[in-house]
This record gives sequence, C-alpha cells and structure tokens, in this order.
Amino acid sequence: MKRRAFIKATSMSAVAYTMGHSVVSAAAETNTSNILVILLRGGMDGLAAVQPKHDKNLANLRSTCLVENTLPLDDQFGLHPAMKGFEKHWRNSNASVVHATGFNYYGRSHFEGQNIMEGGGASAYSTNTGWLGRAMELANRSSLAVTLPTPLICRSSAVTNSLFPSNIAKQSYQDTNQLLANLWAEDATLSKYGASTAMTNERISRGQDPERLAKEVAKQMAQPKGPKVGFVEYSGFDTHSRQGGEHGDHAKHLKKLDRVINAFASYSADVWDNSIVITVTEFGRTAKENGTKGTDHGVGSAIFLAGGLIKSAQVITDWPGLGKKELFERRDLRQTIDARDVYGDVIHHAFNISKKNIRQIVFPGTEQTLDLNIWG
Repeated sequence: MKRRAFIKATSMSAVAYTMGHSVVSAAAETNTSNILVILLRGGMDGLAAVQPKHDKNLANLRSTCLVENTLPLDDQFGLHPAMKGFEKHWRNSNASVVHATGFNYYGRSHFEGQNIMEGGGASAYSTNTGWLGRAMELANRSSLAVTLPTPLICRSSAVTNSLFPSNIAKQSYQDTNQLLANLWAEDATLSKYGASTAMTNERISRGQDPERLAKEVAKQMAQPKGPKVGFVEYSGFDTHSRQGGEHGDHAKHLKKLDRVINAFASYSADVWDNSIVITVTEFGRTAKENGTKGTDHGVGSAIFLAGGLIKSAQVITDWPGLGKKELFERRDLRQTIDARDVYGDVIHHAFNISKKNIRQIVFPGTEQTLDLNIWG
C-alpha cells in the first residue's frame, strides 16, 4: 500500500503546556487555525497502536504483546482498542495515521532520539533550538516561557536570548501579575496578555495532568485573540517489560493519549473544527517481543493526526512488511516515511512558510515532498 499527501493547518503563534512547564506567546492577530502537538516520550510502539491485520509474521514475532481484537480502520490496519475516542474521530473522517515513519535515527538512545525529535536536526545535539521554535521565528512570532526550562521543541533564538534573564531568580515578587507586568513592560504585544497569562499559569500549577493541560490549551485557543499552537507531553512508552496486548502498560498509555485528544476535542466544537492534533515520539519498538514480555528500542513507529481540519480518514504508509529480510537489522519495523516531512508540511500550512525555508531552516536536509492528501 502506497498513499502519500500533505497536511494543511494554519497558525501564527504558540502556547505550550508540558508536565510542569508552560510556554506562552502572543496571540495571533488573524483568524488562523490551531495545532496541538503531543509529545509521547519513551518510544511509542506503532505496531501495537496501529497493527497490520494480515501480516502473518507478526504472530511469529509477538505473543503477549499481540493485540487480538483491534478496532477497524481500513482493510489493512486495525487500531488498538484503548483508542476508542480516536476511532470515533476516524469514523467522522477527522483522523488519519502515518505509519512506518521516524526521524532517520537508528542509535536507540532516548537522549539522542528525543533531542532529534524536538530539535529536528539531522543528528543529535546539532542544534540548540527546536523545529517549532524556528518555525515561529520565521513566522515573526515571539514566544515566552513562563517557567523554566523551555522545552527544546519550542526554543528559538528569541526565547533563549530575550526571555530568560539570568538575574530573574534574584527578583522578589509576591504577585505573579506584577512579575509579568515588569517583564513584558517594554513589549507592546506581550504586555497586553500579562494578566491572562498569570491566571493560566496559576491554573496549570494546580494540576499537571496532561488531560487538564490539553483542555486548558483548548480553552486558551477559544479566546478571541488566543494562542494558535498547543504543546503537551506525556511519558511512559518505554515498555521493556509487561507491555501487554489489549491490556497492560502500553494499553494504559495509549488510553491516556486517547483521553488527551478527547479532552482537547471536547472543550469546544469551534476549536476542534479549526484544529489539527499531531503526535511525536522519538522512535518505535522492536517488532520482536523480548524475554520479559515487552519490546525494546526500535526504529519505525506511527504518527496520529486528528482534528476538524482533516476531512479524509486514511492510513498513509509505504508499508515495508515484517518478514525477516524486510525488518531493519532483522528486528525493527523499517522507516519508509521521514517524520520531519510530515511535520514540515504541517508547518508549511500552519505558518505559511515556504518549503524552501522549511528544508533549509526548520528541518534542514529534508525533502518536504510528502503529500498526505487528507483534505476535502
């Protein structure tokens, strides 16, 4: 099966919420669309999340990690039953999947893999900024980290150079509003959002659950001049043991992902209809189950796409197969689609950045020719 296309989405500025950190930027001045980025740390098992239904090799590779009863997506692939909400969006033609994808990274290190997935460089530690931050900078939108540190994916030279004064810890402020008022006083755009940002930060501090953060992102996006990009991260996908099939650790984390997407979707139909949700993970898992009933660090994984901006439900893949000779190093799902080409097209439409600039600045060295074709 070979199906390719591009994602369309539009955005001009960003708000990001993480498990303990939040990044906020100036709201967009124009009526643009929204993007929610969900970072899945640990290496999500794409073969379990979206399982090939007719590849007999999988049953020989896995026993306890095999998913027996998947939810139907198309004639080739089934969805893990923990993701019932995503399946509902699929039936509404508001969800798609890109399979057998990754960052062209084969080193199997979380530290290197996560640096590449956030930095977007050709190799680990080749950049100190993130692909989302570089895209915002190209789109001429500044961002501000309310708490430290800023996640790498959101960093740009503007954030790093301007918004983390080294003496901020020496200041003594009892009122967060006053802190932001002083910090943003010289910025004509950011100064307008000090009070609302302080309120947001206080709400986030009271609960760091990713579902609550996703709902908070949607709430902020619903504002007339609200932010257009959201960021949520969730850890736990490093399932070396007791991964499980329909149940177990991996199923638990997929269910959490499903709830994060649904929390964002449930807040406002207007926000959902004007949004796209994308997942990012550093690598996949080994196709073969290990001796402790889990999977180890692999290569190819899957990307989930959801939101009202999607009008066609598809599994987009150049499927490599799971035969011994088809696996990478005879152990991993082979990567056939560069994840950076997928995210690059999102950025192309979201920030109206040329493909040339994406190839040269946002994702240096990539082709940016992928076409997902999921729009009506």
